[in-house]
Amino acid sequence: MVESATQSRGDTFTIDELVTMARDGRIRVPEFQRAFRWDSGDVLALFDSILKGYPVGSVLLWRKDAPKRRVTLGGLIIDAPARPNALWVVDGQQRITSLVNGVSADVVDRDSRFRVLYLVEAKKLVRPNDARGQLAIPLPDLFDIPRLLTWLQEHPEAFPFAADLQAVTARLRGFALPGSVVEQADEKVLRDIFDRMNTAGKRLRSAEIFDAIHRAVGEVSDESLSVGAIADRLAASTTFGRVDTAAVYQAILVRRHPDITRDPHGEFDQERRLVSDFPGEGREEGYRGAEDALERAIAFLTDQAGVPHATFLAYRFLLLIPVRFFALFPEPAERNLELLRRWFWRAAARAQELNLSGSTATVRSLAGNIKPGDESGSLQRLLEVVESTKPLPLPNLRLFRANQAASRIALCALWAAKPRALASGQVIDPAALALALEARETPTDVALEIVRRDALPSKLRLSAANRYIGLPDDDHTLRGLAKDGDARAAGVSTKVLDSLLVTKGDLDRINFGQLIEMVEEREARLERVVSKFLESRAGVGLESTRPLSDFNLDDDDEDDDEGLVVNEEDLTILDRSGEE
Repeated sequence: MVESATQSRGDTFTIDELVTMARDGRIRVPEFQRAFRWDSGDVLALFDSILKGYPVGSVLLWRKDAPKRRVTLGGLIIDAPARPNALWVVDGQQRITSLVNGVSADVVDRDSRFRVLYLVEAKKLVRPNDARGQLAIPLPDLFDIPRLLTWLQEHPEAFPFAADLQAVTARLRGFALPGSVVEQADEKVLRDIFDRMNTAGKRLRSAEIFDAIHRAVGEVSDESLSVGAIADRLAASTTFGRVDTAAVYQAILVRRHPDITRDPHGEFDQERRLVSDFPGEGREEGYRGAEDALERAIAFLTDQAGVPHATFLAYRFLLLIPVRFFALFPEPAERNLELLRRWFWRAAARAQELNLSGSTATVRSLAGNIKPGDESGSLQRLLEVVESTKPLPLPNLRLFRANQAASRIALCALWAAKPRALASGQVIDPAALALALEARETPTDVALEIVRRDALPSKLRLSAANRYIGLPDDDHTLRGLAKDGDARAAGVSTKVLDSLLVTKGDLDRINFGQLIEMVEEREARLERVVSKFLESRAGVGLESTRPLSDFNLDDDDEDDDEGLVVNEEDLTILDRSGEE
């Protein structure tokens, strides 16, 4: 018998035990594991299986000492102390993370992936979108007995169902997740076990390989991040949605050097550090610097450029180039923020004309224009790349495809009109949009059809003019309003219709079956709106003068300059007029 043979034993873990161990820092995830990938549907299915008594599989844990470290487990972030005999998750990360986060009130309040509700009357678990208008209790309140009692006191209408709710609580609290705990093994053995258990899975992506190269258990700081953790944290702290791990990986690279095609091996070795724009920076500083730059870039996209969600972004390079810019210039001049916005929309509109794409070559070429210590010059060089004597092209509005750049540009123009929900009449806020697009890769779920596409002739079937931005769970639809024949009778104001670029005439045409006329009329209207949006955001016809602070205005010769006042407003006026 081999003396170092691995030993394991069977065990079970209640959800309450898992939560306690996670918050105490006893549950850890080895560095070769992938980031949390389940969406809200997967989390819901897991808890639904528990209530129905379905098998949910078992987990494999590795008992090993753990260093002091900041631990990220889904939306839960714990400053964990050093722990003897911690349990490292070898297989079952998605299930353990979902169980722990799904019953944690502080997590579900800020991370929509783990929000699950129980419909009291229908007696089933649903996501928030499916619980509108129905008596529903959040899963954390259902799981915790004191919280359940408080919820019942606050919702007396649920008293007739109290016995059922208590039974569901008992079922959740009585559930025990089966598992095996490996008692003796080193990391090499655990990797072998992990590989054997996941041979049928997909190969690791570039971002995961990059993580694996630069992370090793016990060799990272107590604040250690991973590519997946950065994506998770940004999704939890913004309404932009989850940036995919490939983009996060490229953001780490492009922040440090324009050439993202370089070999990732040895990225933080001493030799590579010397050629980085952040010399001397280690792995941890690199990851955290990238997260900060991504957060600043996302704020720019949402607040300045008018891109509300990751699924509205026309090209990935439109995120990565701002990442590098904000990494080198975290607090740019207001004028340069305006110029960056102009560059963004000129690049988005002229991407095909200028052969700009999502390729690494495009990113390398554009990023090379952003040089340390030269904020304004970097912007001027970027603007030169997108300079053209041709009119700014409009996206093709006859072919709406939610995964294509042209359609996403059109959606950004529609979003700029501040669309209102038909049912409430309130402006759709970014949080509601993010919830509707949770775990989605395209904006299809909020780009709603006005009339059924199969009712239109082939040439108009895919027209963007048959789309408006709305919430998928809205009680009203434009199609339904058209049947009423009078928008006012349905309680929808002209202000709401205007925000959706819809007129009373559009509804009348739908009601009378004049669908072709409706789409063609709205297509012309949409073209004007998109054109105005792009011209405004891209600064068409305006000069790209540098910030006033870049100019050396010498006050020594006061007599020569008497009567001449030069300030930021003057430059703005000159900029808008195009005159010198």
